[in-house]
Amino acid sequence: MANSDATLPWWVGVDVGGTFTDVIAMHRHTGETRDHKVLTTRGRLEDGVLAALTGLDIPLGEIAEIVHGHTAGINAVLSRQGSSVALLATEGHRDLLDIGRMDREFGPNFYDPTWLRPHQERPVARRRHRYGIRERIGWDGAEVVALDEDQVREVAGRIRDAGIESVAICFLNSYLNQSHEQRAARILREELPGVYIQTSEIYPVTKEHERTVTVALDAYVGPIVTTYLNRLEGALAEAGFGGTLWMMTMNGGVGSVAETSKAPVFQLVSGPVGGVAGSVDLARAAGDRNLLTMDMGGTSTDVAAIRDATTPMTDTWAVEFGLTMTMPVVDVGSVGSGAGSIVHIDSVGTLRVGPESAGSVPGPACYGRGGERPTLTDACVVLGILQPDLFAGGALTLDVEKARAALKTVADPLGMSVEELADGAYRLACSDVAGSIRSISTYRGLDLREFGLLAFGSAGPMIAHQVARELGVDKVVVPQAPGEFSAFGLLTSDLRVSTARSPMTVLSTDGGTDWEGLFTELEEQVASSLGTQGAAKEDIVFERAIFAMYSGQTWDNRLDIGPGEIDDVRVKQLIGQVHDFYQQRYGFSAEELPIIVTTVEVTGRAPRGTLPQHVSHAGEGDPVLRRAAVRLDGVTHESAPVYRRELLPVDERVPGPALIVEDYATTVVHAGSTATQDAAGILRIVTDGKDGHSA
Repeated sequence: MANSDATLPWWVGVDVGGTFTDVIAMHRHTGETRDHKVLTTRGRLEDGVLAALTGLDIPLGEIAEIVHGHTAGINAVLSRQGSSVALLATEGHRDLLDIGRMDREFGPNFYDPTWLRPHQERPVARRRHRYGIRERIGWDGAEVVALDEDQVREVAGRIRDAGIESVAICFLNSYLNQSHEQRAARILREELPGVYIQTSEIYPVTKEHERTVTVALDAYVGPIVTTYLNRLEGALAEAGFGGTLWMMTMNGGVGSVAETSKAPVFQLVSGPVGGVAGSVDLARAAGDRNLLTMDMGGTSTDVAAIRDATTPMTDTWAVEFGLTMTMPVVDVGSVGSGAGSIVHIDSVGTLRVGPESAGSVPGPACYGRGGERPTLTDACVVLGILQPDLFAGGALTLDVEKARAALKTVADPLGMSVEELADGAYRLACSDVAGSIRSISTYRGLDLREFGLLAFGSAGPMIAHQVARELGVDKVVVPQAPGEFSAFGLLTSDLRVSTARSPMTVLSTDGGTDWEGLFTELEEQVASSLGTQGAAKEDIVFERAIFAMYSGQTWDNRLDIGPGEIDDVRVKQLIGQVHDFYQQRYGFSAEELPIIVTTVEVTGRAPRGTLPQHVSHAGEGDPVLRRAAVRLDGVTHESAPVYRRELLPVDERVPGPALIVEDYATTVVHAGSTATQDAAGILRIVTDGKDGHSA
């Protein structure tokens, strides 16, 4: 187990999103939970974190661990407000970021001759700050052209004169031999004190374009993220926190600030990854082992497919088209539909919801903070789904008239009533999210009848049932405190480190490759890193994977290979596993072709401790708070019951149509379905007749 002060009783998860900062605390001995939510303080994220922690009413000196996910990096990339970056590339390859993979994004821009790749239109590293360096490592890792050190020093002077804040170094084939990158970095650190320097050593694998993107993005966000973390550590210490601060990373685990600051790009979307981590933990504990996750916040909705209670992983992740990183990352998709998404008419007169968001400032019109454009939140207020006086636990009363006025600006040009527009916007947002879920499930050959839909984020439960109906999914699962579930997921995450190497060799038993030696060496590196973060060696569990493809192919495939020594017998088994994978995934296999292993990967994880299981206890009083007019499916139900979730008895049936409200979320139950809450506090909505219930 990683080091932790066992005398301090509280563990806390903090998730900084684009609109809200969520925090949840759990008492490690009693299982008591507390949560709070505040608006994200853009530009000074640590202020929002401290405000959220204050809302827990727990002295910071009693907190043993804080696990943190944030959006400092991804917001900088999406808004192009990162550091100024210089890129050192092998001579003749400085345009790799612009050239990309020579493909185009399918959609409205596919046939547009004026279309530019996002990196050309909004570059992370401007072309005039990209430098070709005379050097060359060959395909086999041997030096072909020596590094021109004088040129590196001359380029350092140009970087200094340009006032560049950050430098990325990515040389051709350096994943096989990093000596040139390492030497260039040493020279630059001598010549440019105080400038952030990064090499592709952070994840040295094949795929030249993706590797270059990864190191360029790290350079782009590195100074911003590390500055934020330094400010956060200082603010927490000044406020009295003396425990351990862990950072969530995109591989589904946590790491110390010192370790994760070595490659800040791996924290880019740590919040959504926390939600998946919590979902896997719930799947294992509650028995819902196949789940489609839907995390809707104020800005976007993140989705993932969990099979057999296992974290879905991928080796590539796209920030946007043409900016694809390579690293082990939890496989999460995203769509620009959130509670704050703007309802508008596009250039051809079609109703749209998002991707532009009102964010936390000015926010939806109904917040009364200056927002005038209608959002999905405004639509839900008009529909009665969001009860104005119950929003955010009563901390913010929503203004129905301002919501109606904002929606009217879009409804009038379309010849619709405000109610019709609100209903259409709600269903359109649900359809957009359903399409995103299909992209990570149906389009990958999954049978949705085998899955439940797990909804969280403050806005997830209010659209979940409608999304499930569109998908043909018969069960919706809503966890305790869904608005802070991603923050809770941070608490469940193990200490985790991943590393990889790209041998680019044939998978065979000819003795040319010491497969076990390759993996053992990587495991020693991982164990060393985990050890510096407090993990005991005997507690580390290693996971192995290979990236394989048939000879002549361009794209490889990631396969988990499980534990066990890799001898000749095991190699033959792995060859069969690759053929079986191709048959299952693509409908064919080519056993006559050699198999190329491009990359071997090792992940080590060490538990941080076990959280006590939550037990639900219904409060005193009538769970039906009121009856209200709620419009669903174009029909207004004048007297739909509104339940308080914390007063809902275990296993009591809640027939739809109904609303189930809690401090930071509202769950919608449509007609023809029934909701029940179990002893663990998990709410489930099932179609009548699917579980023995009748309509």
